[in-house]
Amino acid sequence: MNGSGSEMIFWILGAAFIMFGVYSGIRQRKLAQSEHTVQGEIIRYEEMPDAGIERGSTGIKYHPVVRFQTHSGTVEHMARTGNTMRPPEVGTKVEVHYDPNDPAAFEMLGGDEAVRRQNVPIVLGVVFLAIGFALLF
Repeated sequence: MNGSGSEMIFWILGAAFIMFGVYSGIRQRKLAQSEHTVQGEIIRYEEMPDAGIERGSTGIKYHPVVRFQTHSGTVEHMARTGNTMRPPEVGTKVEVHYDPNDPAAFEMLGGDEAVRRQNVPIVLGVVFLAIGFALLF
């Protein structure tokens, strides 16, 4: 792959990654302003087995169990996504966006995971764009 159009692939991938990162940031801000976004609290962690493909994986994923108030009352649900490194301590306050029809389908806003969802694609996009430009020379 030397010049002659191969850089276009990297530019397209770079632009796509950057757009995904920007979309994630915009989505987070919109969800934070929703009437179904409330303050919650991490009350404990459930340890689930992990395939161990992430760097530094211990074979365990920690899924936070969060207590929060919905229009129907107080609920406690385990997050569907976990982290291989133990995230914030028990008792930490978190912003939670929930589906009023299924509060178990909630999403924690902010924190390390949200930052990763926004920044990693943008960084990858910049790398792909740089490779694309480097192929021009």
